[in-house]
Amino acid sequence: MFTTAPCIVGWSTLSPWGVGRESFLEGFRSDRPGRSGPVVGDGGPPPGYLIDADNLAGLVRGKGTRTLDRMTMMVLATSTMLLDEQPAAAVPDTGLVLGTSAGSIDSITTFLRDTFVQDKPYFVNPAHFPNTVMNGAAGRTAIWHSLRGLNSTISAGHSTGIAALRYASRMIRRGYAERLLVGAVEELSPPIAWAAHHMRSAAGPAGERVPMGEGCVLFLVERARAEGSQTAPPVARLAGFEAGTAPLADGAQALAEAIGTLLRRAGVDPADLWAVSLGQSGDGDADRAESLAVERALGSARPLLLTPSRKIGNSFSALGAFQVATLLAAAHGDRKLGRPALVTSMGVDGAVSCALVIV
Repeated sequence: MFTTAPCIVGWSTLSPWGVGRESFLEGFRSDRPGRSGPVVGDGGPPPGYLIDADNLAGLVRGKGTRTLDRMTMMVLATSTMLLDEQPAAAVPDTGLVLGTSAGSIDSITTFLRDTFVQDKPYFVNPAHFPNTVMNGAAGRTAIWHSLRGLNSTISAGHSTGIAALRYASRMIRRGYAERLLVGAVEELSPPIAWAAHHMRSAAGPAGERVPMGEGCVLFLVERARAEGSQTAPPVARLAGFEAGTAPLADGAQALAEAIGTLLRRAGVDPADLWAVSLGQSGDGDADRAESLAVERALGSARPLLLTPSRKIGNSFSALGAFQVATLLAAAHGDRKLGRPALVTSMGVDGAVSCALVIV
């Protein structure tokens, strides 16, 4: 069952727990919180970066990094670690699907500010303009690694991580790609903190509040092949996806129906679910709707519940990718691939999505 589903054969990450997959695994096992930014709604000083810029420079080898912005460096560092572990994937026909909110908000606002503070509006540094384009990080990463396969940038709010994996899975199933680096990135910066502070509340269920986070997660996803013919043994399979939209007041019902449809199509009974990785982004209404939707859809089933945002913060467009990484961390070391797990997302804009991952 699910043997034809696209496979995750490797992954790497930059997270508030540190650099690389091992840091993520160690942080997950120890159950310690990662470095975190401010809680949205508290105000206070602008955040510092959670991921050390010196670490990024050390991971990205070669010339030509001087004009790269921090978000692009995060993607380059994560992809370099992943391709170093999976050298057989560093071939021209490999593609890249990257999720992001709107590219680097910090680069956009800095470039825009320069048009006002320079003596002339056109006295900006043209080398910094590519950093303001939403697909700039994906394009530069592909050029850096000489990846000439499919190259796409996905933006879908809190659902971005799931949407990127869904898009990549569809492209692989339809024959447009054999192998893709897939994931999402988000940076924490003063403009992001300012916008989040003014746009939404951070009051979560039962008074819990979620700090802001940042990071990058990339998965190596391949077409399912005969045993032993892939770049590496699968660590997970992408078995299915569902998505929709509804007013936030109806979000719980919309997500519950999406989960029910996904499980029915896959032939999975709720009682067979091993784990559920929830978004719980820090918005009270959205978080309560997400929790209620899972309760309605699963009934008496009691799978393991994972909420990575409580430990590494709300990384917005990268949160869904971190949810999948948390499932892989929870299953790490267990060689019995075959347990169905669920990833759910409820956005403050009413977007709902879920994914079925076999780990």
